[in-house]
Amino acid sequence: MINVKINPYLYLPGNSEKAMNYYKNILGGEIVTLQRYRDVPDIPGSEDNQDKILHGHLKIGDQSIYFSDWLENNSITFGNQVSLTMEFTEVDAIEKVFHALSEGGKVLMPLQDTFWGAKYGKLTDQFGVNWDLNCQL
Repeated sequence: MINVKINPYLYLPGNSEKAMNYYKNILGGEIVTLQRYRDVPDIPGSEDNQDKILHGHLKIGDQSIYFSDWLENNSITFGNQVSLTMEFTEVDAIEKVFHALSEGGKVLMPLQDTFWGAKYGKLTDQFGVNWDLNCQL
């Protein structure tokens, strides 16, 4: 077995910085890196794109989520092929985070007790990111 960490990398349509701050505030993380397109020489793109995020790193505990804004010559198709899963140990924490992430988003499965002995809910947040939240009871 390889000892490796797998981190999600989210490509968003120009609102990565807003999303990073949103998740940081909800989950108590810290923004480690916020590199803009203007910070790197010879990166193609219009003047309008210079303040967009080339690479962002949000650290939450010992985990990371990476972000980047797609430029106008690329397209993003949101789908249900990726979901970020959070495992909680406290019911109060899952309820707080589920409520915060669902604001402006869409609840796909309300937070509820499940047959596998957990409190679980599924949603798509205001940025089109799918989340599964689970707290084993």
